[in-house]
Formats: sequence, structure tokens, C-alpha cells
Amino acid sequence: MSAAAKLTNQIIDFIYRHNGYAWRAASVGVFDTKRAIFRTAPKKGVSDILVCFKGQLIAIEVKIGKDRLSNEQIGFMENIIHAGGQAFVVSDFDSFLNQWNKIIN
Repeated sequence: MSAAAKLTNQIIDFIYRHNGYAWRAASVGVFDTKRAIFRTAPKKGVSDILVCFKGQLIAIEVKIGKDRLSNEQIGFMENIIHAGGQAFVVSDFDSFLNQWNKIIN
């Protein structure tokens, strides 16, 4: 399991233990074996973790190492914030806790 997948699972577990609802948003394309083509995701740039906590939508993007935000990911997060939600990027569990505590306090 990659470091990003481990961090994603750790964050989702934390949110569940604190009475939130979170899920990993699958936004990667898939290979269609019947047609022998690669199908892109229905919506590009969706954050790695989507959260509903006390009635608020929170989008969390996990970026570790040299991984960087794409223009689509930036746009998705900007749209969430524009619509009244919260969005942030984390690289480790401490950065997640720091951002999380800013939101819930």
C-alpha cells in the first residue's frame, strides 16, 4: 500500500471516529476491457477524500513527495470553497490535524 493510500485511510478512520462521514472519491480513469479503451473519470480533479461533518462538505487532497496539484484539482477545491465548503491539501497526518482543527474550532 502506498504512503498516500495509508494516509487516506488514516484520515478516513479519524473522521469516522469523530462522528463524521468520509469516503475516498475514485476519480481515476479505468480500462474498459470489452472495448479495449481507457475511459477517463466522469469528473476530473475530484479531491481524494470527501467529508460530511456537521452539515459541511470538506474536500481533502492528499499529496506526498513530488506529487503536485493539477489545474483540475485546484479548480475543484476552489469550487467547493466558493459554494461554502472547505478544501485543503495535506502531506501527512499532522498537517491534516492542523487543518482539521482550524475548521472545527
